Amino acid sequence: MTGGRLTEAELVSAWDHALDRPAAHRPLVLLGRPDAERLPVGAVAALLLRTAGDWTGGRVETIMDCPACPERLEVGFTVAELLAAAPSPPTGTFTIDWRGHRLTLRLPTPADLAEAARAGDPAAAERRLLQSCLVAAEPPVAEPADLLPAVSAAMAERDPLGVVAVALTCPACGTETEALLDLPAWAWQAADARVRRLLGEVHRLARAYGWSEAEVLGLGPHRRAAYLEQVP
Repeated sequence: MTGGRLTEAELVSAWDHALDRPAAHRPLVLLGRPDAERLPVGAVAALLLRTAGDWTGGRVETIMDCPACPERLEVGFTVAELLAAAPSPPTGTFTIDWRGHRLTLRLPTPADLAEAARAGDPAAAERRLLQSCLVAAEPPVAEPADLLPAVSAAMAERDPLGVVAVALTCPACGTETEALLDLPAWAWQAADARVRRLLGEVHRLARAYGWSEAEVLGLGPHRRAAYLEQVP
């Protein structure tokens, strides 16, 4: 398993292994790539979109809470729409000019985000993430925190799937808000739902025919569905 489309048996195995990992790391296990933690965040999101889209009919759908009232807001995109809006992010370094400084940067990775999250508060996390991704500054910058707006904009331009912000208007109260679409979390939820459906099918056919999990999953979805129609 090296990324891309998983067989059903591979998906169940990846899900089983992922449950022993921290929640933020579980989606990466679905990719089956040892380098997943070191890829740009948007590249990981694109891989997960292609992988999990098979289980969701090619759609990304989630529910977000209105910040001003109890209304729950439905958000939906097609996988194709999201991928079309996101060119492949650079995997090496890139440079930008900022107030007379030449900054050499790289895009953040899941490993960088995990390290930044240990900082404790959001401001400290931002500083730690900048420290990780700022490769060089010529001449040196006296207050690196001043770089954050420019650096964030440059990263968003080069890696649109790194942070996906969705503009929403609540139909109940009219509040306008912006919410972040967590693509790794969506992919894991899609995988978890798919595996639990598969295990339910394994349970029914194992009870009816005495088949093992491997035998049931090896049938493929069409023959398995046909057998399930025969089970009361």
